[in-house]
Amino acid sequence: MVPSRKEARQSRHHVHGARQIGFVIAFIMVVGLAVGAVIARPRARLGPSRHGLAHLTMTALGAPHVQSAFIYHHQVFPLNDRRGRLTPNQSVPPGVHGLVRVRIHNPAWLAWVPGERKLLTRAVAIPRAPRLQHIRATRRLLPSVAVHFRQAVIKVLYREGTVRHALNFSAPVTSARLPLPMPRPGQTGRIVIRTSPAPWVQPGRPQILQWTAVPYLTVSTSAAYLPGLRTPITVKFSQPLAAAQLSRWKITPTVAGSWHTVNPTTYTFTPSDRFGYGPDARIAVIIPSGTTGPVAENGAYLASTATLTMSTPPGSVTRLQQLLAEEGYLPVSWHPTGHVRAKTFAAQVRTIYHAPKGTFHWRYPALPATLRRLWTPGLFNVVIKGAVMQFERVNHLTVDGIPGPVVWSTLIRDRLLHQVSPDGYAYISVSEKLPETLTLWVNGKRVLTSLTNTGISQTPTFLGTYPIFERLAFQIMKGKNPNGIHYADPVHWINYFAGGDAVHGFVRSAYGFPQSLGCVELPIPTAYRVFQRVHYGTLVTVLSGKGPSGRSPTPVVSKKP
Repeated sequence: MVPSRKEARQSRHHVHGARQIGFVIAFIMVVGLAVGAVIARPRARLGPSRHGLAHLTMTALGAPHVQSAFIYHHQVFPLNDRRGRLTPNQSVPPGVHGLVRVRIHNPAWLAWVPGERKLLTRAVAIPRAPRLQHIRATRRLLPSVAVHFRQAVIKVLYREGTVRHALNFSAPVTSARLPLPMPRPGQTGRIVIRTSPAPWVQPGRPQILQWTAVPYLTVSTSAAYLPGLRTPITVKFSQPLAAAQLSRWKITPTVAGSWHTVNPTTYTFTPSDRFGYGPDARIAVIIPSGTTGPVAENGAYLASTATLTMSTPPGSVTRLQQLLAEEGYLPVSWHPTGHVRAKTFAAQVRTIYHAPKGTFHWRYPALPATLRRLWTPGLFNVVIKGAVMQFERVNHLTVDGIPGPVVWSTLIRDRLLHQVSPDGYAYISVSEKLPETLTLWVNGKRVLTSLTNTGISQTPTFLGTYPIFERLAFQIMKGKNPNGIHYADPVHWINYFAGGDAVHGFVRSAYGFPQSLGCVELPIPTAYRVFQRVHYGTLVTVLSGKGPSGRSPTPVVSKKP
């Protein structure tokens, strides 16, 4: 059956429409493939990196294959990709120049996409090994040494002697403390150091750091002479202190007072007692060494115990004579001019350097001329030394005849309490004029005269006046005779007055001429009588055959010291 004209037109219309649809579909497919190719094609950029050789930025469809490497001097080092940061998987030398090469291509299922392979390159320079900022360092007394670098480091290898150390940092630093054994003050040393700017860079060439530990702490006092009894003591250190540890400092003799901090290097001690250090004091400030003593801010300490010595001026000799006379230890008495207002300890202390005015008079009507000749107001001589020694013996002090702080404070105390010497004033005079005699005076009276023996010409007795400094009831005296023969003789009632010379009892067939080896010998009963009447500090005068003439006991006016 032949289709009608209408049906033929409809058939041609359907075929044409189908062709148009197919053409549209094909066009859409081509466009889709083009768009897909553009989308699937990887996009990548190779840029700089702060913590790697380079930084890879990439966008792509799927998971493209990436191959990266660092190339220098025909050596190839594969790179690790950590979120785009490219670093070598093995250490590379510092300071070299090379090339970072990155190859990128799509997976197999996108192999049909044009331009699926990509090659990126970038020239890079490996950082140089950081250099030391200083090759010499002053070390604090710590178990480490501070070092500074010109560039940031991530790893430090160092060696002192044969001991090696490694120090790794979590982030780059320009300063670090390298652990080392604790140094001594002033100690020196050297460290061999190698640095690395990144974990993947080999350490550089060795560098030498010379170090010197801080010096020992030193201390001094501003003045070795203190002009007053309560003048502050100033102590200065060479470096600021972190810990003074004042509780461990000592002052001898002990003085009541307190330490004060002026600044980190200066400290002062101020006495709190009204007597202060006392006159003619020898003061020592003892400061311990090591870490038990003062420690500086940099850790330094004293190398050895420091002993700082100071002194105060001696008291007035005239005032010393006045007190000894008032308390009965001298053959003179003292009478003040006018009323002396010194009824308190503080008032008496003020007179130590400012003696009140007054006059001295002989206490006894008749005294030997040899003793009178020795007396001079305002002059410290053997008479005053002997009186001080007797005063020390009575008050159970060290018998040395030195009027130091303890003697002065005790003198003032006794004066305020009206304490006087319990003994009379004794004096021994020895004459070598033949026949040799010894005379004992007590309170201005001659109580004993006896023949005696003094030293022979080879070992003569000391001439002059000396105070008795040692007393013994009995002793075996040992020595050597002029002929070289040793002796060991028993002697009794001994009073040493000059070196090995003593007044003592010794059995002889006769007395009155030189027989001894220097001592003044008496019959034993007579020596006992002398021993009972004399004391520490009693003066012994030995005169040659021609004794000096005396003078009358007229009053002597005191002189200002």
